Amino acid sequence: MQKRMANQNSAQADTTIEADIVIVGAGMSGCLLALAIIKQSPALKIVLIDDNPERLDKGAHPGFDARSIALSAGSCGLLDNLGLWAALKQNAQPIDDIHISDRGNLGIVNLEKTASNLPFGAVVELQNVGQVLQQQLARFPQIKRFYNSALINIEKQTQTVICELQNKQIIEAKLCVAADGANSKTNQLLSISAAQSDYQCSAVITNVSADKAHMNRAYERFTDAGPLALLPLSNNRYSLVWSVKNSELPALLALDEHAFLAKLQQAFGYRAGIFTKAGQRHSYPLKLIKSDKPITHRGVAIGNAAHCLHPVMGQGFNLGMRDISVLAKIITEIDDVNQLGGYAMLECYWQARKKDHQRTITMTDSIVRIFSNPHLPFVFGRTIALQAIACIPSLSAPIVKQAKGQFNLFTQEEKS
Repeated sequence: MQKRMANQNSAQADTTIEADIVIVGAGMSGCLLALAIIKQSPALKIVLIDDNPERLDKGAHPGFDARSIALSAGSCGLLDNLGLWAALKQNAQPIDDIHISDRGNLGIVNLEKTASNLPFGAVVELQNVGQVLQQQLARFPQIKRFYNSALINIEKQTQTVICELQNKQIIEAKLCVAADGANSKTNQLLSISAAQSDYQCSAVITNVSADKAHMNRAYERFTDAGPLALLPLSNNRYSLVWSVKNSELPALLALDEHAFLAKLQQAFGYRAGIFTKAGQRHSYPLKLIKSDKPITHRGVAIGNAAHCLHPVMGQGFNLGMRDISVLAKIITEIDDVNQLGGYAMLECYWQARKKDHQRTITMTDSIVRIFSNPHLPFVFGRTIALQAIACIPSLSAPIVKQAKGQFNLFTQEEKS
């Protein structure tokens, strides 16, 4: 009996599944892409590869933790187009103002809501996002999901791409999407190259509370090691993202709560009040990872698999959200399903995304390097720049536009 069951399981594992699209990575980017496609083209067959185990709690998503993410106004709009923002908004905290300062120097800028009175965006906790996405995904049986699975091999053919999982399951699709984050294994298997630049810093992330109401204000404070960001959360909390030198990271993580808050107070100052409480701390290394051309035959990389940015100004996921929107639109507007994953389709996607990638990556990397440089010419130059922006509000227009992320993704300007 046991031998017969083992043979049946083996035969099932060796079965080839035919699909239109295989998405590797079931985090926020992978799940959102699957939903964006299937809601517009319900006839398409999608396979979602999830390396997390399936949770017994069906309302929870296994790939989302207690961290938070800042969504630009543009990303909130894109989520609204997907019918998701109404549910997410219930637990989101708007960002009405952004306070930018350079520690030890005079430059200070306050970016406020414009005459439209619309916020810059909102902060959402990934745990809440995961629950909403899990509920949405359950509505679409066309999305077949493999939990606790990993991709181990890809074979490109003229009309299809053959994906092999660790359990020997074979998936034959027209298009493979790498949505498995930084240092993507799928990118390697698809032969999508990416360059890395190490900032020699790490991000410490946690939630903190202060004795002063945040009033929906976000803070970006530049220090010698890089930016320190506070993003407003519900219940008068902040999501902290603190860039520190790698040599200082172990000592900072080892501090007890009281000593950690004192260190944070020293680095940030008292603009947000006195810090009173800190949650569990996590950290991750900060690197710039970018692909000069995240497309290949029958494959494309999106989100952090295509570009992993420093968290300054919260541009990383919002850039990926625009990837998702454009790719889904191009896929769902294809007249012939056989064009899916072909050169013309993928080149159309890249031409629509190339300029946004270059602009956002260059801006983010430049800000990090300029504001972490202690040499006097850089210090003097950025002080003048911040003071000029503070005195002449119109100079902040490009920063505000980038922060809000409200771009026309299909204009000729964006494609050029």
